[in-house]
Amino acid sequence: MRELFWTEDKIVEAQKFWQAGFSAREIAELFGSKKNTVINMAHRNRDRFPARQDALRPPPGIAAAAPIRHPDRVTRVTLSGAHVTMPRVPTIDGPAP
Repeated sequence: MRELFWTEDKIVEAQKFWQAGFSAREIAELFGSKKNTVINMAHRNRDRFPARQDALRPPPGIAAAAPIRHPDRVTRVTLSGAHVTMPRVPTIDGPAP
């Protein structure tokens, strides 16, 4: 049987780097491994390595920018439920506002 690369000591040390904001690639370079081994280990230990997707969201106090409205375009919903922007057709949509 082969020796496991991620011992408990290495996982604890990697957890400190993860919380400090190091990327998976940077952690891998510190341990002499590959990025995917760090990602897989973090996935197996999700309680210690929380997802970083929350950091990509804007803070709650900042409002999202209003979508740009073009008078010559309208938004339609397709049969599949997708919202698409199409040119305004005066006979269907009426004159531009």
